[in-house]
Amino acid sequence: MGNEMGNEMGHETPETQLEVQPLLSAIDLCKSYGGLRAVDRVSIQVPSGSITGLIGPNGAGKTTLFNLLCNFAHPDSGQVTFDGAPIHTLPSHQISQKGLVRTFQVARVLSRLSVMENMLLAAQHQTGEKFWNVWFRPGQTQKEERQQREYASEILASVGLSAMAQSYAGALSGGQRKLLEIARALMVRPKMILLDEPAAGVNPTLINQICEHITQWNQAGITFLIIEHNMDVIMSLCDRVWVLAEGQNLASGTPIEIQQDPLVLKAYLGQ
Repeated sequence: MGNEMGNEMGHETPETQLEVQPLLSAIDLCKSYGGLRAVDRVSIQVPSGSITGLIGPNGAGKTTLFNLLCNFAHPDSGQVTFDGAPIHTLPSHQISQKGLVRTFQVARVLSRLSVMENMLLAAQHQTGEKFWNVWFRPGQTQKEERQQREYASEILASVGLSAMAQSYAGALSGGQRKLLEIARALMVRPKMILLDEPAAGVNPTLINQICEHITQWNQAGITFLIIEHNMDVIMSLCDRVWVLAEGQNLASGTPIEIQQDPLVLKAYLGQ
């Protein structure tokens, strides 16, 4: 599956990565709800091939920023560029088609469909999406469906969900639902995934498995931006970390630099 997801990334240091044209870049994003400025002139860059962290206290604007990056919410001002082209005016489904997908803090699965059906619904650019092709191009439609099932089975095997493929998605545990949501994102063959708290509500054993999968997918060429309150996860996975506080940029740096930053310590601990 690794070859289909992308070429293996080189072992670059964070400093080297920052010299590369970022895969995702946001400049001066603003978003207000009523009189509350949830995101206030936030900028962020994510190098291609990196695992980048996004942290901050509760209410810092992290999830709102995610929504702005893939246009689930429209920015009041500012711009977002992905893979060299502006995307902040595009509808979210077109952004997904360009290779930028996201997951949610509470995994969104279709509970009354099987795990396999959830996977197949995520596949894009299928001939059978146009109903007349089912009648006039049945061979092509069946071939693509067979290929997508094979690819979905391969991904499910990689996350340990093969045995649940025909089970209702609603029967999965919270951690398994998160794995399914990430696996479903992989069906798009993305260039980048925005992960919103992949470890939240997950038992420690499954957290370790999720982290291992993220590392493997990253080595296969997928870039990640991760919101996470579990600092062990952030510090062990990420090349670079961006910190928000009260809807604004507070700091950015390597995990070690962030751990020692007095502004970050004050935002989190009041020190």
